[in-house]
Amino acid sequence: MREPNLYVILSHALIGSGFFFLYVQHVRVIFETRTNIQQLNQLEREALLRREDALYYAFYKRLADGPDFWHGYEQLKNVTDIEYPNSVNVLQRFYVLPELVTAYFYHVVRAGFNPMVQPMQFYLEFVWLMGGVTLLVLYLYGTLLSENVFGGIYGVISYLMFHSFVAKIYERPLARENFAFPFIFLQMFYLCICIGRIIHRQRHTSRLFMIFAMSLFTACALLSWQFSTFIFTTQILIVMTSWNVSALPTGLANAFALDYSLSHLLGHALAFVMSHGNSQLLFTWQLSVSLSLFLITVVRQLRQVRSRRLGHAHDPLQGDYFSLKFILLAQLFASSMQTKLLELLNRAGVVSVPDGAHMHYCDLWAHWALQVNVGFVAQLSACNPLYERIAWSELWQLVKTMIVKPYCMYGVVMLAMFFRRWRKSGAPATAASEEQRERARNYVLEDFLEEHRVSMGDMSNRQTEQQLQQCFRLLESCDHDYERYKRAQARLRKEQAPARDDFMQDIRRLRAQIHRNSDKQRKERAQGTKEAPGDGSSPPTEEDKHPEPQDEEEKEEQEPTSPEAEPESTPDPTETLPSKTPGQEEGEPSAGPGSSGHRRQKRSASRRSSVVPTANAQILNLHYMYSFLQMLVFTVIGLAVRKLFFLSFTQGCVIAPTVCSKVWYHRQRNIFWSVSLAVFLLSMFDPGMVNIREEYFPTRYSQSSDDLDSMLEWIKLNTERDAVFAGPVEIIGTVHLTTKRPIVNHAHLEMRQMADRTEHVYSVYSRQQSSDIYNQCAQLKIQYLIISLDECTNEVRDDCDLLSIWDDKQPAYQKYPQFCHELLHKNVPSFLKVYANDHYGIIKMFSQSVQINLKHNKMPEMSI
Repeated sequence: MREPNLYVILSHALIGSGFFFLYVQHVRVIFETRTNIQQLNQLEREALLRREDALYYAFYKRLADGPDFWHGYEQLKNVTDIEYPNSVNVLQRFYVLPELVTAYFYHVVRAGFNPMVQPMQFYLEFVWLMGGVTLLVLYLYGTLLSENVFGGIYGVISYLMFHSFVAKIYERPLARENFAFPFIFLQMFYLCICIGRIIHRQRHTSRLFMIFAMSLFTACALLSWQFSTFIFTTQILIVMTSWNVSALPTGLANAFALDYSLSHLLGHALAFVMSHGNSQLLFTWQLSVSLSLFLITVVRQLRQVRSRRLGHAHDPLQGDYFSLKFILLAQLFASSMQTKLLELLNRAGVVSVPDGAHMHYCDLWAHWALQVNVGFVAQLSACNPLYERIAWSELWQLVKTMIVKPYCMYGVVMLAMFFRRWRKSGAPATAASEEQRERARNYVLEDFLEEHRVSMGDMSNRQTEQQLQQCFRLLESCDHDYERYKRAQARLRKEQAPARDDFMQDIRRLRAQIHRNSDKQRKERAQGTKEAPGDGSSPPTEEDKHPEPQDEEEKEEQEPTSPEAEPESTPDPTETLPSKTPGQEEGEPSAGPGSSGHRRQKRSASRRSSVVPTANAQILNLHYMYSFLQMLVFTVIGLAVRKLFFLSFTQGCVIAPTVCSKVWYHRQRNIFWSVSLAVFLLSMFDPGMVNIREEYFPTRYSQSSDDLDSMLEWIKLNTERDAVFAGPVEIIGTVHLTTKRPIVNHAHLEMRQMADRTEHVYSVYSRQQSSDIYNQCAQLKIQYLIISLDECTNEVRDDCDLLSIWDDKQPAYQKYPQFCHELLHKNVPSFLKVYANDHYGIIKMFSQSVQINLKHNKMPEMSI
């Protein structure tokens, strides 16, 4: 990983900015094409938002409609109409950082630039900008790992061609992942930059800036999406695992791990403060794991300092035993300490511990992995289309284009190269002409003179002559093929490498000892000169006057070796025969000192490149290893939950163009990029252009035609402004957004209290008795109950039918009819159907006395 200069940074920023604005326009046009939002009125626009998206836009609307930002900000601290009759601090309970930022800038723009700006239009523009940030980071991330600008471009185009596998920002613009993932991606990208900088410089710099930046990205992600903490937990575990296989010095690794764990802890603390004490952030696995990593690193640092003071050369606790065995103990200690601290804070009344804050996700994983029924709400969430498993046909299309095609073409290229070398190796010896033989012998002679640092006059030495004859015999065994000779010579040197490395290491230690002794003598002489300045001592020598060059030599000798700094290494097997200069005759070893020196530098540089190994050593770099392992974790998560598959796909767009080049190529990556370009062009039209055309002009997409608009209009005209509603989680937030009526339940089913409320509301789809259902609804003070008519058929069609879920939960009631089906066709005490269309019905609930008085008064069902 090379340090980029200013020109490279500006060029990447320019290309990335182009992709940024291109993507913003791309998703804006797709959303407008699918919804025709400019032609809709306010109610129709807001009716497009469902589930928790409608709830969060209601928070933003409260902020934007106020006289200023802080007026709406104070209102969000005490909201009573989303979990009626309870009072909720929205800033503490929900993930509203995107709404706060957007509303703040909305007031700034409205006050100083454009008073006519529309709140929803401004909100959507902010969403498109966040999507552009994701694509910008994708380009920079791909360029960083592939070390080639085409790697970033390849990843961006793959992302656009298979846009249906990403977060679908144009289908659910207000989804929490659309705001959180850019910060997660930025944090991952900056983490790789920090690791690569440490590997390149062998020192850890800009520590405060790293802690600040990563803490800020972490806090923004935690305040925008509840699933962010699980992603960061997997990241910490991957970094802890990679810690043991990294080749970094112990002190350097400890310093980086300390700053990394501290950034997570500070990010957690910052998110906790900004959310007004959201107690759910204190129960995350991320906090426990980051705390354990911090404790491990502190103990390692203390042990290292103690060993250095005692003069121990090696500390057993710095090895794998400490890293692997102590990790579990530290994690258990951190978890128990976290539990005890929260228990004390809960008893003191500082924080309120939410019961089962993360049990919802655990229930979902148990349902998916073990196929067991763990609860009504968990099974209801698992039947959500956003949480279903990805179809194998779609997955195969993705794998075929991004993996099978590139590797098949790559295999064809490698097979062609193999047959070419095999044909050349099987060619008879007489195939080489006398001119080629003489040229190859001259090259071998020139290499021998350069490597052994001998002249033509020294060739009379018998030992030198024997060594040269061995080189000639090796060339003859390779049929005078110079490339095969270099590969054979490289194999011989590779076999002799351990002995040579030991010898060179002894030489370095000896030189270092000599320099340390000379430094000690020089300091003693300097000290003696200071003590007796006028005693007539001899003047300082040249060595004393000019210590700098000697120090530089010492620094070079003591510098840790790297693959680029090896004095000699294996030669390049792909190095072709150098062409003759115009003034050089055939058979001449060199044409003069200048050309000989130039060729010697060129050949020495090619030796240092060491391209004989088929695997690049950078594949073991920690930043690449982390990115690859993170993609594997995302793949496991994405295959289980369709909604989260965009994590795997986006990270795959970063890794895909780098695997072949890093594993199989070292210098000549032009072969890989040529193959990748060919695959890219073939995949552009099928299925790439087909997918893009399907996004702009969908054949299977149709706008929602569930008559929700008509029901919302009826509610606004025929119900009291303080009437309390409950209903399906898909639309109840939309009812609150458009009509501003209080609601008792919403779509955040991971909250234990809301899960219990939803189960009571959905009891209308069960086979329970009317009195039991009425009591459950009366406890929640429900006045109007919205039901989905598609779920009231009294039939079980599949496992995701609400009646099927209730039958699994209450098998004893299977002999009774479904309550809502009876409610639609019969008169049931305390329940009165007041509205119905093809999809939804509204039930008004009365007490027994009120039901008798209104028995003969039928309310209008379809009046609007």
